[in-house]
Parts: sequence; C-alpha cells; structure tokens
Amino acid sequence: MLLTREKRILDLLMEHGDTLTTAQIADVLKVSSRTIKTDIKKINEQLNNHLCRINSQQGVGLWIEFDNAEGEKYLKELLKGGVNTYMLPEVRKYHFAVELLFQNDYISMETLAKEYYISRASVLNDLGELDTFWDHFNLDFIKKVKYGIKVEGTESQFRSALIEALKQAEGRKETGTLNIQRHFEEIDLAQLREIINQIERRFQFVLTDTSVEELIIALAVMLKRLSQGRQMDQGDSYDHWESRRMNFVLQYLKERLAETWGIEIPEAENLYLSICLRGLRFHIPMEKERTLKEKRERNPEMFDAVIELLMDCDRKFSLNMENDDELIGSLMDHLECMILRMNSKLYTYNPILEAIKKELFYEYEVASYFMAKFSALYQFKPKEDEIGFITFHMGTSIERMRQKAVRKYTVSIVCTTGFGTSQFLKVKLGSYFPNLEISKVTSATRLSELKPEEQDFVITTVPVVLESTPVVQISPVLNEADIKKIQKFLVDNKENTPEPDNNYRYLKQFLHNEITILDCDLKSREEVIRLLGGRMLSEGYTDEDFINSVFERENLSETAVGNLIAIPHAFEGHIKRQGIGLMTLKRPVSWGEEKVQIIFMLSLDAASQAYIKEIFKDVLELTRDKKAVENMLKAKKYTELFK
Repeated sequence: MLLTREKRILDLLMEHGDTLTTAQIADVLKVSSRTIKTDIKKINEQLNNHLCRINSQQGVGLWIEFDNAEGEKYLKELLKGGVNTYMLPEVRKYHFAVELLFQNDYISMETLAKEYYISRASVLNDLGELDTFWDHFNLDFIKKVKYGIKVEGTESQFRSALIEALKQAEGRKETGTLNIQRHFEEIDLAQLREIINQIERRFQFVLTDTSVEELIIALAVMLKRLSQGRQMDQGDSYDHWESRRMNFVLQYLKERLAETWGIEIPEAENLYLSICLRGLRFHIPMEKERTLKEKRERNPEMFDAVIELLMDCDRKFSLNMENDDELIGSLMDHLECMILRMNSKLYTYNPILEAIKKELFYEYEVASYFMAKFSALYQFKPKEDEIGFITFHMGTSIERMRQKAVRKYTVSIVCTTGFGTSQFLKVKLGSYFPNLEISKVTSATRLSELKPEEQDFVITTVPVVLESTPVVQISPVLNEADIKKIQKFLVDNKENTPEPDNNYRYLKQFLHNEITILDCDLKSREEVIRLLGGRMLSEGYTDEDFINSVFERENLSETAVGNLIAIPHAFEGHIKRQGIGLMTLKRPVSWGEEKVQIIFMLSLDAASQAYIKEIFKDVLELTRDKKAVENMLKAKKYTELFK
C-alpha cells in the first residue's frame, strides 16, 4: 500500500506534467535524494505493470509514463484512494480465479486486463500460475480462440475452489474480507458477519476469528451461487448424523439468510452448511463435549476402526495413543467430517502442508501410517492435505504423552514460620512446578523423622544439612531467585534430560558401508529407489517386495523433507536386517515438489522402535545443518561422510 510520501511524489509528478529532478522533489519533501530514489523504486514495484510507471533519464529527470488512457485512469483512482494498491500478482491471480469461477460463460483476457488496470501479458502470466490450483480441485481450464477462457467442473468442485481462492484473495490478514467484497455486489459481507454474531449470542458459543472469516466466505459463496441458479449437485443424499443443537443452529441460520437476502435455501444445501458448521473452531464450543460412549453409539463401525488403528500405530511406533480419550474424540469428529466432505466432493486445502511435512515429519509419518490404513478400510485415496490435519491431532497426543513422561519429584518442606507460610509455599510451588509432589511439611526440630526413601529432596526455609537427602534452601516468600535455584536443581538432577547432540549418533548407528552409494549419477527418483533398494536387497537387508512397498508409500505422500534430503521407506514389513541405505547424487533430482540429492532409505522394523523417533530427529537436524549436508555431498568414501 502506498505510503503518504510515495503518494506525494506521484502527486508532484502528475501536477507538474513534465520532468522533475530527484533533487527538486527531495527539496520539496525535505528529505535526501537517496530517499527519493528508494521511494521511486518501491512505487514502481507496487504499480507492477498497471499500464503506468515512473521513468527516469540521467540529465533529464523523472516523469510518469502511461501505456494508454486506462493507465492514467488507474493512477488517478489510486491517488484518490479508490483502488486497492495491495494486489501483488500472487494475490491478484486468485481474484482472477474467483472471477472465472463465478462466470457462467467465457470471459476474455482483455476484460480482466481492463478491470484490474494491467496488461494482457500480466493476465496471461497470472493465469499460467493457476494450473496447479485447477488441478488440485479437479477443474478444467478451457481456452478458446475468439471465445475467451472459462472453468468447468461440478458445483461441489466450484464451491471448494471458490472458498480457497477467496481466502487467498483476502491478501493481508488485517484487511479481513474487505479485499473480496468486490466479488459480491448484492451481498454485504458485513451483514453476514452480524448474522454470525447473532447466532453466537443466541446459542452461546464463540468462534475463533479465522472461523468467522471462513464461514463468511462459505455462506457468501452459497448465496451467490444460488442467486445464479446453481445449487449443490449431490444434495443431502449422504446419510449423516447431527445433534439436535446443530440442527437448531442450521435451521436458524437458513432462516436468517433467507430473511435478509430473500434467497430460499433448499434442502440440497443442508449437507454443505452442515460441513461448514462442523469444520468450525471455537473459543467457547457450540456443544458440550460428547463422551466416547456417545461417539461410539453414533458411529460404532468407525469408532472401533479408529481404536484398532491407534493400537496398530502404538505397536509400530511405541506410543500409547489408544488410551488418549481426547485424541480419539478429536479424530472421530475430524474423520466423520472428512468422510462427509469427500462424499460431497468438498475437498479441503491445507495451506501449511509443506511446513508440517518438514517440521513435524515424525508426527506426519505416524499420521500417514494411520491414514493409509483408514483409507484402505473406507476405500478412498487419502489426500496429503488431510494427512496434514491429522498430523496435528497425532502431534498433540504425542506431546501430551511426553509431558506425562516428565519425571515427578516427591519433596518435603521444612518450615519454621507456621501453617500459613507452609500452605503459601505449597500453593506457589505447585503453580511453578507441577511436577513436584509435596509429601510432607515439617519443622526443623523434627528432621529425624524424614527418611531418605520418602522424598527425592527437601525444600527448606532454614539452614539444614541432611546426610542422604539433597536440600534446597529458599526464603519463605519464594522470590525469583528461589525459583531459579529450584529450576537449576531440577535440571542438574533430571534423569530424563535429553542427552546432548552426539553428532547424529542414532542415524549413524544404522548406516553401513555396504548399503552406501556415493556421488551417483542418476536422473530420477524412480532410478534412485530401484538402485538403492536393489543394493539393500542384495546385501540381505530387505525382501523382494520392499521396493514396490517404497513406491506405494511415495504414492501416498512424497518423503522429501527439505534441504536436498529424502527418507524413502516402506510402511511395514519386508525387513530382514536393520539398516539405513544412503545415496548421494552428483546432481539433485526431482522428488515431487522438492529437489533431492541425499537419500536415506530406511530398513527398520519393530526391533528399532525405540530409535525411530530419534532417527527422525537426527534427519530433521541434518536438514538445518548446511555444512554437514555440504560435507556429505563432497564425500567420496564412507569414512568421509560425517567429518
């Protein structure tokens, strides 16, 4: 967005109508010539081929150049504040997607160029960057000479694509839905926001800000499509269960929408609205959390399948997710909604998928294993976006388990200043150190009653010496210095403190010279998997079906993890010996959306469960260690890999 000084520079050039020097403008605005040069560069970046620009020539000065009358019109609107200046190509292309998706017929690129004050070449370039977007939603982009361009697909595909395109077209977060109001001439998005607020108050729940924005977009899309005579293609044909409260919310929402815009919401839209509502996130939930018993009664087949698959994950990854009621509940809610979306062809898009795969790839692997099994039961091919969402549920459960595994300390308090002080210390210590369990409070005169086996250490407000029990002395008011003293004691004595980094020791433990191939000249992922997998087969690490299983895993989701590294592997079985095959390449090869030059092929089974997470941690650390990666790529011998 243009700053005040940048607008003033444009005003001066427009008003003068001729050339001005940098020094002249600097003198008027009371800044340096260098500042003006920097501002002009920023202005031209924001004008970004909008048929106008600031030109300069040494010895002549600065002037505004227009390609045609549309460019001059655009700049005048910009200076009046009537044009949204924050529409870089990466945002603008999604506005084009929205325009096409709301069109029932062909539209020319010249029309888009005129509407957005840019050249036809810029429109063509932006549209070229939408190819993967159309593919993601299984839509066909049609281009015909003399007719123009259009998009074809089912209504559910259109709705999914519209919702995602509008989210991307919003641009800066602080603008909210202001940037997309232009696509809804008859629908005031502020009114939709107020209706949602009314529903929150009536049914006593509070949505997150993101969910409010998403619901506004979904409802606006439905209303506009209905006004164009388009309703959901599959209607309410898929049998699904809703609570009475959800049904009340759904009916009230339909009534308010019809009352406000005079558009009757047909029954065919019920499933669409149900999915929109069930996908919301809350500060204060719409419904009280249902018990696991109620969730099972609602869908016993899926519930039992989830429990069985979690038990399978626990066996493979040495976890304990089958006993995590919160995980089971959240998985049931997500998976039921996912099945609804799939049956209605309302696919979801995960905007941070790549970050999830790279930063949480151990958790992503657990989620991938779970989804591979779940999708086989329900006979569908899982999308990476859904695996990404499941990763957060799995990751939350794994983190809960980690926190429960933190060592608990039993302590006694020695205090001489009375009951009130000891109670104060118990409460304060409990708030700062939830892993401390206070077993006894006593006085200094009764120290002989403290037996070493009854506590891990003693916290005292007076000087005390005990032969067999560590002592931490603090003040009765528990100040900041006391807190740090206890923290230091816990860190120094913590049995489960992670060991310091030992230079990828878990990873190196499973590397072997006979299954390492360095500086190899290959051209594709397929060649890499077959050659390295073949070496592991010939050395007795895997069976003959291992390579096919690796390809099946890659088809589910590519195993590139960033910084030129991939970790191909089979989901389960086909392992004869523990080991990690290693290959480095002369040149990177394409691995899905990534480039890869270092490949770790995992041949690990149940016997290495205790190490799998640590191996993944080592690989994650390696993706952040540019020097180690460079050394591995330079290595010509196995002994040179981790120099």
